[in-house]
Amino acid sequence: MPKIIQFTHPGPEHKPDLKNGNHKSWNTGNHKRKFLLSKGSYVDNDKLKEGNLIFWGEWEPPSYVTEFEYQETKFFPKWLHKPYLPKILPNPNGYQASFQNTDPCVFGDSFKYFVCKQFKPKNKSLTALAKLDKGSIILFGSTANQNKANAFFQLDTFFVVSEYIEYDISDPNALSELGTYRDFVFKMAFPQPSDYSLKLRLYIGATFNNPINGMYSFSPAKIWKNQEVGFPRIPLKDMDYITNNLNAAPKISSVSINQVKDFWNKIVEIIRDNDCVEGMRFNYEEE
Repeated sequence: MPKIIQFTHPGPEHKPDLKNGNHKSWNTGNHKRKFLLSKGSYVDNDKLKEGNLIFWGEWEPPSYVTEFEYQETKFFPKWLHKPYLPKILPNPNGYQASFQNTDPCVFGDSFKYFVCKQFKPKNKSLTALAKLDKGSIILFGSTANQNKANAFFQLDTFFVVSEYIEYDISDPNALSELGTYRDFVFKMAFPQPSDYSLKLRLYIGATFNNPINGMYSFSPAKIWKNQEVGFPRIPLKDMDYITNNLNAAPKISSVSINQVKDFWNKIVEIIRDNDCVEGMRFNYEEE
């Protein structure tokens, strides 16, 4: 049975390095969001077009940074990041990697989500997120104004589950077929095979050209026009399947495929009402 999942991840914005205000090194601290500029694709009149896009997302490898001249409110970004992947990747040692992975990853031909909150390390048990059916949707975002009466959910990534690859975290060759993604995402989380067997799933997001029941994954984005100000994440409040003041545990609702599609349509309408497009197939520079 498909599900609608409201998934909170850390919302603070990445700052540039202290000693270089035009650069952000590979993150070795807590996960954060970046306001990103990248080539990508977007939907316009039911057709896919190419362009430079700005959007909120996760990119834990390095980026070049410029500062916006002003912020209209605290929810607007202060920095603009241009993502790149260095030729030489970090080589973290031990089970708990010091270099952060990027999950979900919206770069490449399809969105990917492979580990976050799928298991509990303390008791080595799986969560419901490791058992999602095709056609489920995940709303990745953050709670704004946490623990206040005016709290709301701010969306950065809308993920539609198309298919999955099951892998074992004890397998030294897990996801070896995925090439560069495995090197800069998977290996940052699992630099060494675990000493116990546990099967998780790499979920692959539905795309515009390969949708599920007409649905595809996207990030709310705008076409880059050298703007002097960014835009806030999409606010969702007082809606079915959404808790305004959600904490760390995901909210999971079991629904019919028709309810999933209706909700997807509603979110797309909200995205467009906020003058955004559905962005996807984002690129990063390689150096």
